[in-house]
Amino acid sequence: MKLGLIGLGAIGSFLVSECTEHEWLVFDVDAGKVRQTLAQHDIKNARFVDTFAQLLAEKPALVVEAASQQAVPLLVDALHVSDVLLMSVGALTDDDLLARLSSAAQHHGHRLLIPSGAVGGLDVLQSCRPREVVLETRKPPHSLGRSDTSEAVVFEGPASEACKRFPKNVNVAATLSLAGIGFDYTKVRVISDPAALQNTHTVRIRGDAGHYLFTFENAPFSQNPATSQLAAYSALRAVRRLDDAIQIG
Repeated sequence: MKLGLIGLGAIGSFLVSECTEHEWLVFDVDAGKVRQTLAQHDIKNARFVDTFAQLLAEKPALVVEAASQQAVPLLVDALHVSDVLLMSVGALTDDDLLARLSSAAQHHGHRLLIPSGAVGGLDVLQSCRPREVVLETRKPPHSLGRSDTSEAVVFEGPASEACKRFPKNVNVAATLSLAGIGFDYTKVRVISDPAALQNTHTVRIRGDAGHYLFTFENAPFSQNPATSQLAAYSALRAVRRLDDAIQIG
């Protein structure tokens, strides 16, 4: 299967190296870095394309965005030719961009896929008719650009505001908001904790079907400690389940 990839960073490189059964077409604004990475690691199942239009011209079965929020608008054109897997979920706080992506997907009969990322329980969230969703994120100070020597609550408010305040730390809040009751009603609490050894996400859900509590203590991704290992694995699972005849969850 031929797949497209925007961004050959930590997660992009991981997907290419794990999914060797696929041919990858890679587009990245840093062409020199991509060519160097492909040559250094002797990657045979991926090749660099000079433009995004060239990538789309080869009609990949799926385009994976693993770059940044700035790359997400490219996916509007990608949905004309293929399904899309989006990693930079925080970009979808832009209502206009979300509407354009949704319209393109519906008009061209393709899907916008959002992996579970650094949390789970999204099936419960989508099924329980939620009325209240609260996310508490606890991180080491350096991952928030801080140098606290004691625990500090650095934000408490709606996910819509959290996504503006912490653009590099919002994918979990954005995913929960999209799966549940929206950005304005999902509550977020961000804690800077010098004793924290990893990122911890606690999700509390109250719905018509019951009350639920999930805690995720995520190991950092070895290629990029700012990302959780689970986020990389969830992207890998999403790619590999494309052709599954039986899908669970």
